[in-house]
Amino acid sequence: MMIIRRGPSELLAITQPDHARLAGALAEAWGDHPGPSLVAASHHHDDGWIAWEDVPTIDDQGRPHDFLTIPMNERVTAYRRGIELLATTDLYAGLLTSLHFGRLLAEGLGAVEGDARATAESFLAQQARWEEQARRELGDPAGVEADYHVLRGVDYLSLLLCMRPLDELDGTPVTTMTMTVEDGRVALYPYPFDVEELGVSVPLRSLPATAFEDDEAYRSALRAAPVETLSWTLSRPRR
Repeated sequence: MMIIRRGPSELLAITQPDHARLAGALAEAWGDHPGPSLVAASHHHDDGWIAWEDVPTIDDQGRPHDFLTIPMNERVTAYRRGIELLATTDLYAGLLTSLHFGRLLAEGLGAVEGDARATAESFLAQQARWEEQARRELGDPAGVEADYHVLRGVDYLSLLLCMRPLDELDGTPVTTMTMTVEDGRVALYPYPFDVEELGVSVPLRSLPATAFEDDEAYRSALRAAPVETLSWTLSRPRR
């Protein structure tokens, strides 16, 4: 679950799989015409979160957990499950997803201590061995790094769109691109898509920004929350 705040009294909740579907829509329109495995990884890399999204939890202060604040053992369980789900039907997509999760986790390891760090390091070591085996089975494909960077790019762009209000996106760097806001559109330079304008959206739920009594109170609030749609138009810069 991604949690973003809209005003002091309201939370917007977006699930990890829905964020990933947005990343997949971005990948489908990518100008270099990525192959089906990269598109599948973009769409489904967060499917390992589906079970957790059915029973989301709160922290010890009653605040909803998000994908960064849940306990590390639950986080790597979701990562591992997502990789396994993809690798079962598409080993290359699973490899891209493993690289994506592993490098994200490794980049933030400096702020992790104790048992959580040990759990993260164990996961990283296991995945490094699995990735070596997957590369051998795939014949050490030459395009892995390029495809990984596209996956990382569409994932990061999706995260920014989901987690920041439109007025906070102006001037934001996105991997190798720069983002500006022009007349309600999100302009990217250089523009990566093969259509003149790309319309994308994601479902979200709106609920009170409050401390919840327990997990069930939070889950009940989510089930009762109205579903809205957050939409954007992505384009080339016009000025």
